[in-house]
Amino acid sequence: MKPIRYKPTCSSVPARAGLTLLLLLALGVMGCGARRSGIQVIPLSSRSVLELNADDVVRVMRRAGFSDQQIMEYGPDLRDGLAQSGAVQIKVGNKVEAVFAINLDHGPCVYITTRLRGSFIYNVQTGWAGG
Repeated sequence: MKPIRYKPTCSSVPARAGLTLLLLLALGVMGCGARRSGIQVIPLSSRSVLELNADDVVRVMRRAGFSDQQIMEYGPDLRDGLAQSGAVQIKVGNKVEAVFAINLDHGPCVYITTRLRGSFIYNVQTGWAGG
């Protein structure tokens, strides 16, 4: 039995070009869902953790100055970070725009400090406590 040898022909060039084009197209489509806004949601360790509901996330992010689109895109990351780590830092580029931290000492509260809007306290049970 003789081994089968591959003989390249001219017809394999279009096939290779088509395969390469298909691969590049697939990689381009995968990149479409990437976040290009430069915003990072970074969990920080804290003593207390708390799961916020969607309404609470919207309230604290709006007060911190985030747009509705940013709330839709990064709100779940903020919620998960506070539930798992207890604090979250949000950076835009190299600047820290806001820090959210859970404090359970005086009721379930979220302490919010922002670069442009100051500091606020949100009590999950009663609403805004200060700021």
